[in-house]
Formats: sequence, structure tokens, C-alpha cells
Amino acid sequence: MSDNERTVQYTCLKCGYKNSWTRDEILQRGQEVIYRGENEVIYSLRCKNPKGCDQRMRIAIARQEH
Repeated sequence: MSDNERTVQYTCLKCGYKNSWTRDEILQRGQEVIYRGENEVIYSLRCKNPKGCDQRMRIAIARQEH
């Protein structure tokens, strides 16, 4: 499995919905947080609950070298 296919899974603290994000989805839909670590980037992601939930979660993903 390549790094682009790995998923991050968590349960929303507000509504209990189980979220699953691929690395590509995080890069495309997440909002990058200003803090940037040396080896990781932090993204803010909105809950995927189709009923509507405004809770956001911060996810750190490893910086890829090109």
C-alpha cells in the first residue's frame, strides 16, 4: 500500500460519527494550520457526517520529500 492510499480514522468527539480520510483527501479538502513542524504538517478537517456536523479535528501528516 502506498502512502497516498493510507487512511486516518477517528470518531468525531461531538456527534460520534466515524470519519475516514485518505492522505489525498486531507491534502485536497483539509485546511492547513499555520503551525508547520519540521517533519509534519497539521490539517484541520471538518467532520464528514452527512447529517451535518461543524466539529473540526486537527490531523498531523508526515511531510513527503520530493
